[in-house]
Amino acid sequence: MSSIQQKASLVWTYLLPKIPLLVGATVSHYTSGPLKPSWSYKFTITMAMAKAFAAHMDDVPLKHTQKMSQLNDKYAPVHQGAIATESSVPNSYRDKAAEYVDAILNQQGIDAARLGWDWKNDPHAEKPLKGEWTETKVKDDDFSQGRTILYLHGGGYMLCSIRTHRWATWHMARTSGARVFAVNYRLAPDSPFPAAVHDALSAYLYLLEPPADADFAPVDPKNIVIMGDSAGGGLTFATMLAIRDAGLPMPAGIVTWSPWIDLLCSMPSVIENTSTDYLPPDGFTHGGQSSLKKLAKIVLAADGVDDDTLLQSLPEVQHYTNNRLLHCKYVSPLLEDNLEGACPIMMIAGDAEMLRDEAIAFARKHVDAATPIQLSIYDDMPHVFQMFGFLPSARHSLRASGDFVKRVTIGGLGAENTTSLERVNVDGERRPLEDEANADWRERIGKLGGGPKYLAKL
Repeated sequence: MSSIQQKASLVWTYLLPKIPLLVGATVSHYTSGPLKPSWSYKFTITMAMAKAFAAHMDDVPLKHTQKMSQLNDKYAPVHQGAIATESSVPNSYRDKAAEYVDAILNQQGIDAARLGWDWKNDPHAEKPLKGEWTETKVKDDDFSQGRTILYLHGGGYMLCSIRTHRWATWHMARTSGARVFAVNYRLAPDSPFPAAVHDALSAYLYLLEPPADADFAPVDPKNIVIMGDSAGGGLTFATMLAIRDAGLPMPAGIVTWSPWIDLLCSMPSVIENTSTDYLPPDGFTHGGQSSLKKLAKIVLAADGVDDDTLLQSLPEVQHYTNNRLLHCKYVSPLLEDNLEGACPIMMIAGDAEMLRDEAIAFARKHVDAATPIQLSIYDDMPHVFQMFGFLPSARHSLRASGDFVKRVTIGGLGAENTTSLERVNVDGERRPLEDEANADWRERIGKLGGGPKYLAKL
C-alpha cells in the first residue's frame, strides 16, 4: 500500500464514525449560531473534529494515544519554503545539565524520594536528544544571522514531537527571521518531571557552547528566545526559571502560546470554557480517575485536612508528576513569586480556551515586577489557535510573536519597559484587559480546583 493510500485509510478510519458529529455541528451552527461570534462554519467543523479527537484521548489507554501521535510524526510534512535539518544533542550536555538540575532541585528540597523515581539514571536518556533545525530557504531582510529560537512543543508533556510542530517552527522561522531549533524532550509517564526540564536545559547549553563539529557557531544568549505552546509553554517558563536559578546567562526573552502553567487546575476557565475549547473537559485525567468532579467529592469529604496531606491521599492528578510536586515552580510556574532576574515575557492565549485564566493570573501576579510581561488575550480563540492558519487572529498573533523575537534579540529595539495586559479582537485591534477579568485569582491560586469553595460548585 502506498503512503497516499495509507493516509487515506487512516483519514477514513477516523472520519467515518464522526459523520453524525459533523451533521450535528452543521445543524447547530446554522440554527443556533456559532459558539463564538467570529467562528465561521469551517472553524465550527474544525473545532468539532478537534474536540472529538481530544475527548477520545481519555477513553483509551495513554499508550494508544501516544501511538496515534506517532503516526502524525510519520506523515508531518516540511513546508515547501523551509529547510529542516536533523540534529542531535550529545549526551555530554545532559551530563552538564544534570548538575544544574540537581542543584536547583536541592534548593527546593526535592530529592529522588519526593520525585518518586531515579531521574539521573533514566534509560530513556541513553540515546542522544534529537532535534531539528528549521529555517527559511529564502533569507529576506528580516533574517538575522545568529538569531535563534529554542522551540519546545506542546502535547501535555505526553504527546507530540518536533515533527508534529513543524507548522510552528516554520511560521516562527518566517515571521522572526530566525533559525529555530526544536527538541524531542522526553515524555511522561515513562520519563516524568524533571526529564523535560533536564532536556530543555541540555539543548540551551548546546546552543551556547556547541561542539567543535557542530554546523553552527556558539549562540549569544542575548540572541536566543525560548518558546513553546501549551505544555511546551509551561516548559518554557520552567526552563527560564531553571536557567536563572542555576546562575546561567539568561536568554533574550520567552514567548508562550496558551501556556500550561498551573497543573493544579485552580482557575475558573478550566471549567467555564470547556464548550468553546477542544481540550478534554477534565484534562488528561488518568482515564477519568482524576477528573475534577471526582476529586471534588474526595476533597469536600475530607473537610479540615491540610492541603499537602490531602494531595498525597488523592489519586494522581497529572501524568507529568506526582501530587507532592504540583506546587513546585518548575512544574506549575504560576506559583513562582519572584521574577527578579527573569527575561522579557510574551504570553498569548485565547479568550475561549480553558487555560486562559492562568495566563491572566500570572500577569496580574507580576504586574509590578521589573520584568516586562506582554499578555495578549485574543477574542473568541481556543487553545493554541495559531495552528489554525486560516484564522486572521492566528496570522496576527504569529506576526506579533515574530516581532517580539526581533525586538528582544541583538539589533532589535528591546522589550517594552512596562507590563501590558490587553485583549485583541479578530481584526487585530487592541484594548486594555478589563480589571474584573479573573478577579478572584488570589484566593484560588495554589489550590486544587481553586479550593473547596469552588470545587463545591462542580
